[in-house]
Amino acid sequence: GLEPAGTDGFFQTVQLAEVRVVPEGSSVVLESAAGADTLPLRVRITPSSVTAARGSMVFVGYGLDLPGVHDDLAGVDLHGKVAVYLDRMPQGLGATLFAHGRASRWKELERRGAVAGIAIADAPALDRPRGPARPGARPTMGLADDPQERGILVNAQAADAGRLFAGSGHTYAEMIALSNANKPLPTIQLVPRFHANLQIARTPVAAPNVVGILRGSDPTLRDQYLIVSAHLDHLGVGRPVDGDSIYNGAMDNASGIATLLETARAFKEHDVRPRRSVIFLAVTGEEEGELGSAYFAIHPTVPAAAIVADLNTDMYLPIIPLTGVFAYGWDESDLGRDIMPVLEAHGLENLQDPEPEQVRFIRSDQYSFIQRGIPALAFKAGYTKDSPGDSVVGAWLTQRYHKPSDDLAQPVNLETAVAFDSMYFDIVKAVADRDTRPAWYPQSVFASIRRPGQ
Repeated sequence: GLEPAGTDGFFQTVQLAEVRVVPEGSSVVLESAAGADTLPLRVRITPSSVTAARGSMVFVGYGLDLPGVHDDLAGVDLHGKVAVYLDRMPQGLGATLFAHGRASRWKELERRGAVAGIAIADAPALDRPRGPARPGARPTMGLADDPQERGILVNAQAADAGRLFAGSGHTYAEMIALSNANKPLPTIQLVPRFHANLQIARTPVAAPNVVGILRGSDPTLRDQYLIVSAHLDHLGVGRPVDGDSIYNGAMDNASGIATLLETARAFKEHDVRPRRSVIFLAVTGEEEGELGSAYFAIHPTVPAAAIVADLNTDMYLPIIPLTGVFAYGWDESDLGRDIMPVLEAHGLENLQDPEPEQVRFIRSDQYSFIQRGIPALAFKAGYTKDSPGDSVVGAWLTQRYHKPSDDLAQPVNLETAVAFDSMYFDIVKAVADRDTRPAWYPQSVFASIRRPGQ
């Protein structure tokens, strides 16, 4: 009962590319009065990365801007410069802030004008074996054209960090000592100039998102859009395990796609027309870094400013009895107010994830929308720490997660699947029917992100 909402019927072709650095034609050099100093070629690139960059370098501490919590960038002009930072995080951040800061840091530096970055890794543990760097050996998949990622990011080892601070009056050891003591890190204009030339091998790749729309019934609100998303990809064919090389992805994420389809079916079969329009979005490339959802967020098939929220389901694990759910993000925006009456009506608890350090709120496709200031929620079947459900999920993660055995032969709790889908339908309807646009709470770190059209 959905209308096509892609660029080619129900399909939206996601333009991707696989890229790698060709070592023989690439170099990263620090230039100073003393001469040219070549850094080891450990470069992170995307398909949008430029092939050459040069500029003066500035040390910016952790390279973070977390409004109201931590700011290394106030008053720092990064336009045309190379941002150098410690690839660690300050002490005292909660799990969500920690993960969001780490995930968004380089994009924020690029947004502020940095043409390149150098992330200084901590010294490796002595008992951790490290092989030699093999630049260019492993390709990277990314969006063919991402306006937010064009710079060159160099991963520098601690052993090479001293060369960056030469002549500045400061040392890398001094910065580490300040960080370990949880003291502020200074902004330092570094002496060497950065010069990178890269040869990049590039292979175009295309894959489809699938997009359908249920038009809203309210004359005013129907031009606002709620996204209901799940990823349709998994790992494909890979290293055999017990003779099986097909990575099926039944839970990860055929389960989420099934819920997406059943939710759309329920609207049609019950002849329910929500006030807002609902876009059912099955995205590709999640396993490569939320690429399909990122593409849709950059190239939406409806006006970007009219997208009000995203609800996402990824590997919700219908393998345990459903007594509660993890509603990731419920305390970050007023979407949390929409779900509480639904959970109560279904006799379900809003449970706290016993592993907050896994920061699952920013680890699937909802994060593509969060990064553009759009409120979002993500859902899984919930359990409490040290409960039977905790043990079942823990065993599943060890035995089946990202393995061929995530297939249809595994035990599935169909009662949980049915109950979860029923709850999910009511949540989608509640958000689609609410009077006001969803909004981040003012204290949320995500409230400072500019939304499309702002």
